[in-house]
Amino acid sequence: MSKDLNITRLCDAYGALLTAHRLEIIRNYYDDDLSLAEIAENLGITRQAALCSIKQAEKQLLEYESKLKIVETSDKLQLQIDSALSVIDTDVDRAKQELRQIVTEILR
Repeated sequence: MSKDLNITRLCDAYGALLTAHRLEIIRNYYDDDLSLAEIAENLGITRQAALCSIKQAEKQLLEYESKLKIVETSDKLQLQIDSALSVIDTDVDRAKQELRQIVTEILR
C-alpha cells in the first residue's frame, strides 16, 4: 500500500474529528511509519483491522476536506503570501495590494 503524504496534512487539520482509535492508527502509520504488522501487534488487532481503520480514516479525512477545504484554502493563501513577499522589496505598492486581498479573503 503506497502512502499518500497529503493524508498527514489532512490528519493535522481534521484528526480531532476522528475517533481516538482511528487517529492513533493513522498517526502510527503515517507519522511513525509503522507497518501494518507493527500497528496490529502494538494494539492487539489483526493486520486487516489495522488496514481497514487506516482506509476508513483516510476516507473520512478526504470527505472532511472535500466539504471544508481547510487544507486547500491554507495552500492557496500560502501561495498568495509567498507571491506578495517575493515582490515586497521591488514593488511595495503591489505587495501591499496583494496582502490587502489576502486579508480580505481571510476575513470572508
